[in-house]
Amino acid sequence: MKTSLQTLQRIQKFNIDEQRKILVELQTKEEQLQNNLNRLNAEYERELEFATQNPGLGDFGAYTQRYLQYREAFEVQLAALRTEIEKVRDKISDMFKEQKTYEIVDKNRQKRREKEDAAKDQKTLDEIGTNAYIKRRKH
Repeated sequence: MKTSLQTLQRIQKFNIDEQRKILVELQTKEEQLQNNLNRLNAEYERELEFATQNPGLGDFGAYTQRYLQYREAFEVQLAALRTEIEKVRDKISDMFKEQKTYEIVDKNRQKRREKEDAAKDQKTLDEIGTNAYIKRRKH
């Protein structure tokens, strides 16, 4: 028979799994954003090299301005995403602590039940032994 604590443990495990899925999704988004930022930086370096080799061809200043805007946007998104990832990690950590508490309480209850059962069994055995002794002494 399942106890209420075991039910709470199952629910907590489910909730932790859900938070882990969210964390994986956020980490995937973070990786994609970081890759996009890396590509943007690499593209800028190529354009800078091209502009250095071919002065007067195109408007590198305007390109640099757009590059800086895109880079800032990626960095802002990354910072927000990393904050969200940290919140989810903290939440998972708290959930693990709560789950551990349930497990400890359940384990202590189980030990107490086993101790009570052992005491009842011992009491029954003592009573049987006492009755047997009394019967033998009467005859």
